[in-house]
Amino acid sequence: MYISNVTIKNYRGFNNLKIKLSKLTVIIGENDTGKTNFLRALSLPLSNNSLDYNQKRLSVPDINSNCIKIFYKSIIEDEDQEIQLKKIPKVSVTIQFKDVKDFYETEIVHKWLTDADGEPCYEIRYDYKPKNDLDLLLNVKDMLKDCNASEESKWFTLPVEHYEYQIISSNNEKQISFNDLKHVVINTIPAERDDFSDSNSMKANNILTKLLVNTLDDSEKNNINSAYTEFFAAIEKTDTFKKILSSDADFENLKDYINQIECIPNLPNLRNILSNITLGYGDDFLYQKGLGERNLVFIFLLFAFYKSTQKSFNLCCIEEPESHLSINNLKLATDFIYKSVNKSNRLLQTILTTHNPTVINKLKINNVVAFNGTEAISLTDVSQNLLDYLRKRPNFDILKLLFADKVILVEGPSEEMLINTFIQTKVNSLNNVEVISIGHKGYKTFLDIWLRINKNNSAKKIGVVRDFDNQQKAKEDHDVYDAENENIVVRTTKEYTLEDDFVRAGDNCKILSELFGTEIDYDTVAQSMKANKTGGMLKICDAMLSPDKTFDLVLPSHIMEIVEKLK
Repeated sequence: MYISNVTIKNYRGFNNLKIKLSKLTVIIGENDTGKTNFLRALSLPLSNNSLDYNQKRLSVPDINSNCIKIFYKSIIEDEDQEIQLKKIPKVSVTIQFKDVKDFYETEIVHKWLTDADGEPCYEIRYDYKPKNDLDLLLNVKDMLKDCNASEESKWFTLPVEHYEYQIISSNNEKQISFNDLKHVVINTIPAERDDFSDSNSMKANNILTKLLVNTLDDSEKNNINSAYTEFFAAIEKTDTFKKILSSDADFENLKDYINQIECIPNLPNLRNILSNITLGYGDDFLYQKGLGERNLVFIFLLFAFYKSTQKSFNLCCIEEPESHLSINNLKLATDFIYKSVNKSNRLLQTILTTHNPTVINKLKINNVVAFNGTEAISLTDVSQNLLDYLRKRPNFDILKLLFADKVILVEGPSEEMLINTFIQTKVNSLNNVEVISIGHKGYKTFLDIWLRINKNNSAKKIGVVRDFDNQQKAKEDHDVYDAENENIVVRTTKEYTLEDDFVRAGDNCKILSELFGTEIDYDTVAQSMKANKTGGMLKICDAMLSPDKTFDLVLPSHIMEIVEKLK
């Protein structure tokens, strides 16, 4: 059983977000595209774990500001009341459960059975809306009566005291009781977890206490309670305790009262007993260790805690598992998460957000959902070619490809060195171009996935530098991307490879012949470069960056056109 679909309306930056999830989902995106807000939205219809309490009653900043402005504009422009009522800002988060298999899973969700696109599913919805639409409308009309233009209204003045929240079953619009909701739980490991083992907050101790309470059997609990009682009995036997409770010899009749006093444990429940544990790490307290070590232990402990609960459906959300982790610890953490998810029970679903390509490549690109600020794009159906490529190159930075503002894809390191060096010589402009060597000739797989995220986004541009290699059909196939997309530039060498075009640009042949000690001949100089491709290009780049240079090499026209287009 897992949450398969989520629809979020008018919550924070989301206007109408629809997203498909899997048993394991990895969410990627640039800063401020809604990754954290998505996890917070999920906490609204689900039961919250006390480790990460989220209030379900919203405030004005939680409501999409644009929909408030549209509502205010409708009132100021005096549209029909029926239209104004339809434009009242309302927040909703709808989630669907699918793949419900056995009797126990069915018992958790059976009251929420409905139909979605002809298939049975189980659906609940969080609503935050006015108790009475007309009362809110009249209040806002009175508030805006002196406003002559929508620009004068302040969206943050929406009177949310008229609002209330409820969690309902979509099939009958009836409110869901706490007893029914408590078996669908969301647990979040937040990105801001630096105080996890801080000596003041001691969240680590709280987590360990909950983990122990959930997993200790009755026999172990009885042994702990007995040991706790014996601890107080040992206090009674101390000379100091006896001295404190000795009777006053001046008052003989006090003895009868004093002798009845004994040391009884104060509220001896298991949670209170275990809460006195402080975690150590090696010879130190955990809070004395570095942030990276503490965060690694945090992930291990919390994920183990969430996995241990098998009586409820658990949605475990981990924000940026890479936070403060070294290369080795990140590898441990991602391997732990990957294997734990694969071995977990059917009632555990996991969502991660990340900015790290190592996490993506380990947990697989077809588990990724990409946020671009306006929509969430699922990559579950990426081509097998891309999956195979990433398996062969596990350190490939897919995030640079998808989210850099300007990207140039090249076949190998020679083009990569040349373009990066050329950009570096432009001292009066900042370099915001990522040059990525993909290591083979086919670019279509990369352009296809790039378009999934960035199509029609004028702020994002990608260029492709190709060698002709006497492959006219391949050139035509790639030129289609250039013709059909304004933010894609594809250029191919006129001659066979980069070296052939490079020596024919400007006075390059003469300059390079002197650099390599060859005769001034196109084919001879090009062949000298091809004989030692990366070594020769490194020599060229060093010469381009030399403060004593007396020449200017010119980029081949196919590369120069891409650089100009990406400006």
